[in-house]
Amino acid sequence: MALALLEPQRVEVNRSELRKNQRVVLGQAKGSTILVVSASGEGDEKIVADRAYFDEVLRKLAALKETLEITMDERLFGQIMMAADTLDDDIRLGKLHSIDEAFAEE
Repeated sequence: MALALLEPQRVEVNRSELRKNQRVVLGQAKGSTILVVSASGEGDEKIVADRAYFDEVLRKLAALKETLEITMDERLFGQIMMAADTLDDDIRLGKLHSIDEAFAEE
């Protein structure tokens, strides 16, 4: 899915074709296929995208922003990297718990 987010399939369509066959043309914007709508000779393009695809792009962008913020925080990132060094040992020794175990009601 990540590759489809970065490299969507593009379908070129002009505005007059969109007006004539709106239902058919808009139906092509499914999944990672986007419509690039242009007016002849104007150079003003618009994009039509499937809502689920657009929402997924926004989710991935938000996750990327959070990742960048964490990696830019030298202190926090250093703490994460120090903890990562012991993860394998902690798992083997049973020191880590699943989310279900951590939040189980007693």
